[in-house]
Amino acid sequence: MAKARKYHHGDVRETATRAALEMIEQDGVDALTMRALAKAVGVDHRALYRHYPDRDAVLAAVAGEGYRQLLSIQLSGCVDSSSPLQTAFEVYVHFALDRPHLHALMLTRSRQEMDAHAALGEAVKAELDQLMVWARLALGVERGERETDARDLAFAALGAAYGLCSLASSASLAPRSAENLRQFVSDQVAGVLEGQLLRLTPNSHR
Repeated sequence: MAKARKYHHGDVRETATRAALEMIEQDGVDALTMRALAKAVGVDHRALYRHYPDRDAVLAAVAGEGYRQLLSIQLSGCVDSSSPLQTAFEVYVHFALDRPHLHALMLTRSRQEMDAHAALGEAVKAELDQLMVWARLALGVERGERETDARDLAFAALGAAYGLCSLASSASLAPRSAENLRQFVSDQVAGVLEGQLLRLTPNSHR
């Protein structure tokens, strides 16, 4: 019988999060059980409960990691971008369509779960806060100026991206190649952004 792996203190939680993410990305959320995860990590399932009290805690950790990875890729992509908000949503579309199981998990975490799991709540807040930074740049305003407009801009595009990526992942959109689908969804989200920017330009507030 294979020997259980030996971990330093704290390694089990980090290793379990990575293993859970891999399981979900490959086979979806339903594939994750505490026993299957313990087996993948190489520990007794009772040891796993010392780091994660239940399956929901594991899902929250994986969702939080998903948001952190998304934001990291967005920040890298926006370094030299002349339109960082649009670039951020292009990155979002690619991320969501390339990693549909993880994206679905991220979308289905409730406000109660975010409140109960601090790391998840912090990761979601970091993503939304950065979208607001880019929305203000798109509007040419500083923090504290036209905050409602900046929020409307970011959330209109976010809603379009959420919805279209979810439809695409569930095969509810017309069959397309992967690249064509990414371009189609990105174009639709860009159209929402452009429409909102036209609506929110100072000349429209007379």
